[in-house]
Amino acid sequence: MTATGNVVPLHQPRPARKAGMDGLPPDVLAGWTAWLGERIDTGWRPGEWDSEARLFNGDPDNPRTVVYRCATAACDGLSRTRGLCATCEKACRASELELREFRAVFVPDRNRVIAGQRAACRVAGCPRESILWGLCNAHGSRRHKHLQRDPGSDLDAWIAVQKPYPPSPACAVPGCRYDARATFGLCSMHQTRWKKHTAVSRRRRPAPVVTAEWLERQAPFLNIHQFSLAPLPPVTRLEMLYALQQRDERGQKIDPVAVRQAVAHLADRVMSIAAADAEQVTGPAQANVDALLRETHRIVTGAFDRFQGVDPASRDVLDLSELGVRGLRGTPTHRPGGLDVSEVRQPWLRQILVTWIAETKPTTSEVRRALRACLAASRALQIRPGGGEDPAALAFADMNAVVDTFRHLPKLDGNPMSNKQRGALLSFFFKVLDYNRAAGHLDGMSASFARHSSHVIKQEEANEDETGKALPETVIAQLDQHTHLLGQGVSHGRMTSEQVGAMGRAVYELLRDTGRRPYEIAELRTNCLEHDGGDWSLVWDNRKGRRNGRRLPITSDTVETIKTWLAVRDTLELPTGSEPYLFPPAGEDGIVRHLVSGQISTLIREWTKRIPVLLGEEFGKDGERVPFDTSLIYPYAFRHSYAQRHADAGVPIDVLRELMDHKSMQTTQRYYKISQKRKRQAVNVMRLHTVDRKGQPAPMASATAYQARSVAVPFGNCTEPSNVKAGGKACPIRFQCAACPSYRPDPSYLPAIEDHIRSLKADREMAVMMEADEFVVRNLDDQIAAFKGTAETMRKLVEAMSPVEREEVEQAATVLRKVRAAQGSRAAVALGMPAFPAPRDGSTA
Repeated sequence: MTATGNVVPLHQPRPARKAGMDGLPPDVLAGWTAWLGERIDTGWRPGEWDSEARLFNGDPDNPRTVVYRCATAACDGLSRTRGLCATCEKACRASELELREFRAVFVPDRNRVIAGQRAACRVAGCPRESILWGLCNAHGSRRHKHLQRDPGSDLDAWIAVQKPYPPSPACAVPGCRYDARATFGLCSMHQTRWKKHTAVSRRRRPAPVVTAEWLERQAPFLNIHQFSLAPLPPVTRLEMLYALQQRDERGQKIDPVAVRQAVAHLADRVMSIAAADAEQVTGPAQANVDALLRETHRIVTGAFDRFQGVDPASRDVLDLSELGVRGLRGTPTHRPGGLDVSEVRQPWLRQILVTWIAETKPTTSEVRRALRACLAASRALQIRPGGGEDPAALAFADMNAVVDTFRHLPKLDGNPMSNKQRGALLSFFFKVLDYNRAAGHLDGMSASFARHSSHVIKQEEANEDETGKALPETVIAQLDQHTHLLGQGVSHGRMTSEQVGAMGRAVYELLRDTGRRPYEIAELRTNCLEHDGGDWSLVWDNRKGRRNGRRLPITSDTVETIKTWLAVRDTLELPTGSEPYLFPPAGEDGIVRHLVSGQISTLIREWTKRIPVLLGEEFGKDGERVPFDTSLIYPYAFRHSYAQRHADAGVPIDVLRELMDHKSMQTTQRYYKISQKRKRQAVNVMRLHTVDRKGQPAPMASATAYQARSVAVPFGNCTEPSNVKAGGKACPIRFQCAACPSYRPDPSYLPAIEDHIRSLKADREMAVMMEADEFVVRNLDDQIAAFKGTAETMRKLVEAMSPVEREEVEQAATVLRKVRAAQGSRAAVALGMPAFPAPRDGSTA
């Protein structure tokens, strides 16, 4: 591309390859073999990889090898998972012991051969390898004959009088640890294989001399920690080793069992992976083996392209791992599939996208967003004069067209996209463009094709009447009735369905009752409970705000939720590194040590699928409540619900800000937004339900009068002229409202009245402790009794209403409490945690 100067042209011709069992042409094969040989690390995995025997012996102490020591204390065996070996697993199922007790007390049979362990014969001076009873084959045979004569013979005493045998010749198969038989120089296992091989070749008797070609393709007896590349054809062997080393360099683990199964699959199917199609390399296999085969094919074909001078970045479908793209956790990605850039029509645009990926090494998420942005820009330029093909001819009008396309960009499913998302994608397009321009890759591009201050996408103004993403309390009450369905259809490591269900219930209740973000719940530690002075707190980390060790007051029910789960957790076999965390991860790779947000989303999503029906708050034409959209139920929605619940109950905004651990008051403020229309409607409803201090109806004449008398008294309105004029700061009797004829409470003040009663009780206890005069205590007793009477009057007033009127009053009360909380009308008392009436639709919270 001449216009950009420094960019390598795309679509280089790719040399044809000969696919299939015939392999590669001889000249290509020789060059390809030499190319691989130069790039294979001969010192790879010292202590594990034996290049001469083509044998891998996995080290259980290497965290990048998928082999582990058996968790049974007295066992020396190896396992593919962090748990029990196959023998101990079988014995554990047959026993009646709990897992932890079994691991501590079970002693495996010492007479068996332990997978992966090599030991010399127990007879002093005998160099041969132990096979049975800790004895070599020869001594084992002698011991067996001796037991036939003397069944009660002591093994140790018998061993003490035995003489050692001289070293026996090893099996001719490289890496085989068994002794050779006299006939063919092979161990018994390989001798049987040789006989079968010659029988297949239609010979009546086995050939007396084993051929070198046959020996080269034989694998030794393999244990769970081993694999051999010997069964593969020579070229395929090099390709497989190259792919394994590339995967290892990217930080991926080596699973000997999966590699062994992949080798068995390839041994008689392909002569060269580079010459075979993906369908020939892959096949019916376990998921992890199929993934290994597919990734091996991608690595090898990418290497073959480089061998032939083809840049892998020039393909229409890019291998992200080849370009060094990182996963979400910052490690090199090895996800299957690739990135299809064929729809980016302009060569220069496609090239700067590939260059940005290759040079900045972004995460997979960033790559997908950058591709989405470049696709939108490509479509916008395609309908412009010239199709945007020549970067030197681009003008300011072309950039305007691109930005305008982003302003109307829909989601991939066709639904509307928010302006915030559109703006983020537009920023990604400019990010890719600006990087390439700064790096000198777009020296030939027109200077007019650049960002201007007008190229922004304005955010939509929030709708005052929008309740946000909070779930209605009636929906949460229905969810509470179906917690027994949590965990169904979800697998989580080695946990049983009952254990997954218990974890799901704990996660749900913590989301609902604490309002923490999903990742904050996932990262809770086992010591997250703190008890101080009779109160419980949840200790959690606000990683988003970089504020760790935060404390959140919680109720006894939440404490019980955590303790109940801890009892279940004590029965689990936890992956290594997960011990400090409350919720274990699904995998056992040791990289992720706790539950992650995606797994919580899966729990909630699968749960809501199994709930028969959830009713919303809206009514259909038939007067019945319509089903609630379960797509609105996701983990983060419970945080919104927690905040909205407290705001609706009138919790002051500064208190809610502390509970939510918001940095900005504006973030908390949105939960208190009430439109003027809704406020007027609430006042018009509530002014008709005010009473005097004796409980007699005393409705306000107008909404204006109600608002004028809503002075700074947190537990009711005041009609005393001087106090109203002073904004609630000139009460003649010092806020002893229950005894004042100017006191005008209504049902919206009921939570505040109850809080004031609690405050008065605390003051009375303090007065008694201070031995204050009797009239002080008596005055407090009288106030408590008076306010209790007022609260009882409010309750009776609400209970006497019709269901429709009660619903109207409660909605108005919610609006007014939220308005007062946002205005900071706290006076001399502090509002406590909100209390909610039971749902009136027959459901229970």
